[in-house]
Amino acid sequence: MELINSNFIFNEGHAEQYKKQGFVKLEGIFSNELTDYLSARMNDELVVPTDPYQKGFEKLRYDLCNSDKMIFDLIGSKVFKDILLKISGENMFFTQGVGFNLKKNVGTGFVWHIEEQSFGFNRAEDSSISLWVPLTPIEGAKQGGGMRYVPRDIISGRYFYDYISPAVFNMMSDKIAGEGIAFDDYVALRDEPLNSSGIKRLLEHNSVAEDFNIGDALFFDKDVIHRSDVLRDGPLETRDAFTLRFIAESSRYDKKRSRDVEIPRNYYGYEGPTKFHLDVCKDDGELIIDSKLFDSDREKRLIRAA
Repeated sequence: MELINSNFIFNEGHAEQYKKQGFVKLEGIFSNELTDYLSARMNDELVVPTDPYQKGFEKLRYDLCNSDKMIFDLIGSKVFKDILLKISGENMFFTQGVGFNLKKNVGTGFVWHIEEQSFGFNRAEDSSISLWVPLTPIEGAKQGGGMRYVPRDIISGRYFYDYISPAVFNMMSDKIAGEGIAFDDYVALRDEPLNSSGIKRLLEHNSVAEDFNIGDALFFDKDVIHRSDVLRDGPLETRDAFTLRFIAESSRYDKKRSRDVEIPRNYYGYEGPTKFHLDVCKDDGELIIDSKLFDSDREKRLIRAA
């Protein structure tokens, strides 16, 4: 089965854009066979969010296709390996698949954010990449439903990984140990650093939103600040998108960061969307790819230069 479109051509301009801006759209990279397969998996397996922080989506699913043969076939193909290596500039390792479903005029998706969940278990300085694959056409001017993202060379999210996110969870821990904290106050504490009026205006002004056909994909690194675009009136009732997450082969486990994500879930008593960040390693500083979780398929997940 063809997974990479045989007509797709990767060029140096793709790698140069990614190196500068932290993202690059690859037009027509994937075959209909792959996108049809992912659509079917999404239709069968997405569920209503259990985490109130993710209630902007109609349905979602973390750990989707984590050990899927077709995904491993994609990762194992020489063409895909070469593309990811040229984009990232280093060896990468597949960790998770995530599916998202937006409903027309209902779901808001995520506000401006960084990937505190999907990249909340490796160290802030470790490279990480998302591959976002929309499974319905995205026509921003007509109906929306895509994403907006800010070039990394204009405003980078690294500061938030390094300082803001740890400070938010430390403050929440202090509040819990004292007078407690209401859920709405926690959401404000988590969202406002990137969504207060001044920062939000800067992000909106400098953001990019592109149209996507089925088969297109967006590579973007963990420092790219991004948000969902509401699916407005139009022909689509819902918008599906599938995301693959990759971390640098050299990534080390950040035990505190992975436990911080659980603070609000433990305090408010709701179930999170995944336990991957808790199960993957136990000791701080462990090399993540050495996790026993990957004993059966480690080599299938690895994208390494020859």
